[in-house]
Amino acid sequence: MRVSLGLFLASSILLADSLTIQKISITSQALESLNTDELKFSRQQDLAQILANYIPSINMVRASAIGNDIVLRGFKRDDINILVDGAKIYGACPNRMDPPLMHISITDVKSISVVKGPFDVENFGSMGGAVVVQSADPTPGLHTMLDAMLGSFSYKKFEAKGSAADKKAGVSFGVSYENAGQYEDGSGKTLVEQNWAKLGKNDPNAYQEKYKDIDAYTRSSVHIKSFYKPTSNQRLDLAMYTDKATNVLYPAFQMDAQLDKTLMVNGKYTINNLSQFSKELQLSSYYSSVVHNMGTEFRNSANNPMMYRTHHVKSVVKGLKLRNSFDTLGAVWSAGIDSSLRLWNGKCYKEPIWQPKQVRIPDVHTLNSALFLKVGKNIDNWDLQAGLRYDDTSIKAKNLKDPTIASIGAIQNYYKGHEKRTFNDLSYNMKVTYHWDENIATYFGYGRGVRVPDGQELYFIGFMRGNWSRRGNPDLKEAKNQEFDVGIDATFDQTHINAELFYSNVDDFIYAYRSNVGNSNPSKYYLTWDNIDAHIWGFSLDAQRSIGDFYMIEAALSYQRGEKDSFGHTGGDKDMAQIPPLHARVALSFDNGDIYWMVEGLASSSWNNYDAGNGEQKIDGWTVVNWKLSKYIGDALDLQIGVDNIFDKTYAMNNTYVGRSLIGGRNPVLINEPGRFFYANIVKRF
Repeated sequence: MRVSLGLFLASSILLADSLTIQKISITSQALESLNTDELKFSRQQDLAQILANYIPSINMVRASAIGNDIVLRGFKRDDINILVDGAKIYGACPNRMDPPLMHISITDVKSISVVKGPFDVENFGSMGGAVVVQSADPTPGLHTMLDAMLGSFSYKKFEAKGSAADKKAGVSFGVSYENAGQYEDGSGKTLVEQNWAKLGKNDPNAYQEKYKDIDAYTRSSVHIKSFYKPTSNQRLDLAMYTDKATNVLYPAFQMDAQLDKTLMVNGKYTINNLSQFSKELQLSSYYSSVVHNMGTEFRNSANNPMMYRTHHVKSVVKGLKLRNSFDTLGAVWSAGIDSSLRLWNGKCYKEPIWQPKQVRIPDVHTLNSALFLKVGKNIDNWDLQAGLRYDDTSIKAKNLKDPTIASIGAIQNYYKGHEKRTFNDLSYNMKVTYHWDENIATYFGYGRGVRVPDGQELYFIGFMRGNWSRRGNPDLKEAKNQEFDVGIDATFDQTHINAELFYSNVDDFIYAYRSNVGNSNPSKYYLTWDNIDAHIWGFSLDAQRSIGDFYMIEAALSYQRGEKDSFGHTGGDKDMAQIPPLHARVALSFDNGDIYWMVEGLASSSWNNYDAGNGEQKIDGWTVVNWKLSKYIGDALDLQIGVDNIFDKTYAMNNTYVGRSLIGGRNPVLINEPGRFFYANIVKRF
């Protein structure tokens, strides 16, 4: 019997975010394979919504039809590491209009692993967790595939893939094109109309009437991946991915993304069984570049010569890692060197003449060098695991003397003596799993993770005529998360259950807030950051049960609560921002090898704990029902259909935290999720 999508995703994603109970595996988190077609068997256009639907501890931050961010157990933005084939990827937009997950095409995904908590020492910046994405390798033999998907609100996607490989070498190639109109929420409002409903049609940041029916986005991508085995124990892997999105509407903010352009190149060389001191030696390197242009072309402000502008931002990351794995003293060890350099700069240009107006991110260089060590050992019924990492990080603003900086004297004076920051940090973790028998295991984990402030949190420049609109804080400290996890993983007959609790104590959490201190006009506010102490705790429960030969029922829920222990300058509201309420999922699926269907319910309780002082508000709870069906027609043709939000509910998944804003004087517009959405996908294989 073919593994159903429900079971496959349950085991691959829901279990991937908790400790595996198999004694032979002592990795931080289980990494299960996800079939590309099964991931694509969904209406979602980006990975953020797929993850949010299947993992209740992940909440999606809606800002657009695509390009949406995630919150993982209360951690967000740079608190979470995003890795693609081992390579770090950052967006370029300081406001996360192009979050890292946007720069990954569902077409290319082979597997996903979600690491909850500070239990990754191999990579820089995994304080709150990590999302690890593995792209598909070339498939043995000769294969081609054509895929077409159509959906509500003029959604369409077309792709073609090819692969050729044998035991010695292989190559795969793929192209895709995607376009969508503006979706409507359950009340029938488009993205533009939701923007108008909040701001009114005459607001400078509202859309112009002539752009009422503009498409939500257009996107295309190309990917190439290859491998070569010069000997039986050596392998070279090379991959390239490029993605381009144009005119992406962001009704939540004051601007839209005119261009998002991504280039990722990575390679790794692996030698197995080199000696008794090297079971696997791997050298890997990567390069990623993201260009983000955001502007006011579609807004009323474009009619004002003083407000018609485009922000051009670019982020480049280069990385190199050497890792050696070996067995000694009855344990499995992995030691290595990890280094990365991020270059981030941005300028504001006056339109339509493309004249530099002001530097926004002053060419900030973040250089990280690290040593790491991991060890795992099995002793009878015990699995023991530990990790250690030492980071040396320097961050420098290299362009604070640019002549295009308006009011340069005041800005240089503000950042004087803080043009360079250095951080030296130790991260570590340990996990202990006890197997009561082959079906029941309990586990305990403790970890400490660190994340340094990024270039815009330290050095952003938004200053004009004596007033800041967005300001970096060059005195920020690095955030430190100390977390305890405890859980149980059990299988009884046809039922599998995983339950876990966590408690995070975060010192110097980097927290965005609004202020007017220092502005010549006290009615003008700016966005900035401060360090606070806070704690986050919560629990999750996942369960799956087979019913007979063809049915599967799944259930999952998650709850988090976050409170400030100190406030700094962030205001007196004790509730932390962007801590989602109780979220749950229930699904029933059928699979007889020929026909597969699933009906699922997603639900969230009301948002009652929120940071009102920093723009958040009460949001009603919601429940939606989705349905999908797949029919395999012979060996060459697949047909998949579905409908999301069957009852056309109007609801929102996230909140209006000022930390999501472009400037301090404005809260983001709360954007609702799509209403009833039909889709159909047909795949032809050759």
